Amino acid sequence: MFRVATARRALVALAVVVVVSQPIAAVASHGVSGGTNIDTLSMPGSRIRHRNPISVHSMTALNFIQRSENIADPLYLTARKVVSDEVAAKMGLDPVALDKAWTRAPRDHQIAVLAALTQLGVRYLEGKESPYVFMDCSGLMWYSWRTAGVDLPRQALSQMDIHMRVERKDAIAGDIVGENTHVQMYLGVGNAMIHAPFDRKTVRLKMMSEEQALRVVWTNPSHIATYRL
Repeated sequence: MFRVATARRALVALAVVVVVSQPIAAVASHGVSGGTNIDTLSMPGSRIRHRNPISVHSMTALNFIQRSENIADPLYLTARKVVSDEVAAKMGLDPVALDKAWTRAPRDHQIAVLAALTQLGVRYLEGKESPYVFMDCSGLMWYSWRTAGVDLPRQALSQMDIHMRVERKDAIAGDIVGENTHVQMYLGVGNAMIHAPFDRKTVRLKMMSEEQALRVVWTNPSHIATYRL
């Protein structure tokens, strides 16, 4: 019995190693007809509940850009365009304008946007920044910009610090938009945002009203390295 039990444990351990060691890279390519064929990554919790297709495709694009400094890499651009087209369709935005807005953004901003989009559908819970499990509004910003390599403060008020402020006309995709104690991320076109609203329970896309846009402050987290020196 001891030998049988030992053999069973060995087989289970081997199975775990095989599963964990599977490559997670995805390959994206354009077809002759102009369509897109893309294999996506396996995301945490994907076997437990359905994941938003935008978040799954964002993880694919994020995987490419994190492996390379080249933001013009064809595989990355293809994967990213899948995401921007889906976001544009979901929010009624011009897909060409959205793609151009993301292209203009620096690498860290692009990473922050994609990281935020991977969390679509994640439940809101105050004080949490647990990827794919729970997020609050500032936790989503903190996680997204930490993924981009920026040491962003965790609290919403600190994420709106005056040292990081920018004018609305200068705002780019990935910048933080805040009012009172709520923060959200600008997607680069119009008033399109992604945020974790406490009253709607999950991370979601949002079109901010023009009235609110006049009240909020806009901050660029990339500036944080400058004023902390």
